[in-house]
Amino acid sequence: MSIQTQPVKEPRTPGPKSGRRALRVGIFHPGTQHSWQVALAFQESGQLAWYATSVFYDPARWPYRIERYLPGGLSRRVGAEFRRRYSPLLDPSKVRRFGVHEWLESMTRRIGARSLSYWFNEAGNAAFGRAVIRLIEREPVDVVWGYNTSSLEVFRWAKLRGIRCVLDQTIGHPRVMNRVLGEERARHPEFCLDSYRPYSQTLIERQDEEAALADEVVCGCEAQARTIVENGCPASKVRVIPHGYDETRFPEEAPRRQPLRGRPIRCLFAGVIDSRKGAAYLLPAFEQIPPERARLTMMGHLAIPARTFARYAPHVEFLGQLPRSEVARHFLDADLFVFPSLFEGSALVLCEAIGAGLGIIQTVAAGNGAVNGVNGIVLQTLSREGLVNAIKDATSDPDRILEWQAASWSLRKNMRWSVARERMRSLVGQ
Repeated sequence: MSIQTQPVKEPRTPGPKSGRRALRVGIFHPGTQHSWQVALAFQESGQLAWYATSVFYDPARWPYRIERYLPGGLSRRVGAEFRRRYSPLLDPSKVRRFGVHEWLESMTRRIGARSLSYWFNEAGNAAFGRAVIRLIEREPVDVVWGYNTSSLEVFRWAKLRGIRCVLDQTIGHPRVMNRVLGEERARHPEFCLDSYRPYSQTLIERQDEEAALADEVVCGCEAQARTIVENGCPASKVRVIPHGYDETRFPEEAPRRQPLRGRPIRCLFAGVIDSRKGAAYLLPAFEQIPPERARLTMMGHLAIPARTFARYAPHVEFLGQLPRSEVARHFLDADLFVFPSLFEGSALVLCEAIGAGLGIIQTVAAGNGAVNGVNGIVLQTLSREGLVNAIKDATSDPDRILEWQAASWSLRKNMRWSVARERMRSLVGQ
């Protein structure tokens, strides 16, 4: 099985070549993920026709204008939440907003009504797709770049009209995910919410058809791409484009951290705290590690039962979900990033760890981050004992952590979103 990593070509002069119209590219995603980086890639080359999404902050529009009328503290909190779905680098005139399902999905997920949020997600994806079709009819494009679970209606319509379809597959194949998480649920049920449900057969078939219709399927790493190919997608149309860190949020100079000796090693985890991300391994690991050796900070949405987390809460500092503007500071304050995920596409937080010059302990399933023995440890299999040993070995040798940090800093030039964006443009062409 041969899967192609999209090469980086020399930067091109933006805009069409003489005598030829540039390809018009439309990007659509009902949520966010890294879709605005894809939109920026084609904005930079003058090829972006539009970027369609449900939520994108604009202080002049409702409901975002509401922050003007709220008391100071509440206004700042609401504004910070709105800005989670925003990039100042994107031209607002290229953004098209429609659909309320994403708002409803986000709200129900935040209050813990996960079954209802699943329903809003599935219903919203189909409705969003129909809205994108109407947009293409008004503002034609040559290429559409969509995301798994929300592209089927658009691809069916576009293929009949000769429009090129690119599927951005943000996670491994759902059949594999169902198996991995089903096994994990059987092993550690106390770390799983009762509201969890696997991908339905209908949703799996939807994603299979999206991949079948796509001209290219983009994955973030080879481990993820293999799950797509092993489930029926021809390897000839799978392209690996590694993700990056946002250069606008991380400094160009290496951070000056406190000397490692004589203090606990500051370990960081960032992401949803759930069974998929390895909570059943990470939290018990720090129950066994003396606090004078290492301490763990966890940043992200808590998605394990509260009674389970309460057992381990004394061993971690829990920050919860933070605005994007505050995330980089915690990466720069840490010494070591620990991410024992069981299933991913390719985790963006690993790129951010490299962008901050951190040593990394991760699983192979987590995606592109550590190069084993160079800037960290890559665990081929995950067990509680194996993770404890990896953390203890690393934190007992501060000089090795310093070597890992320096190696990550040297690797960061190829882990920028600007590199990924050039690969995206190379894939589509002009």
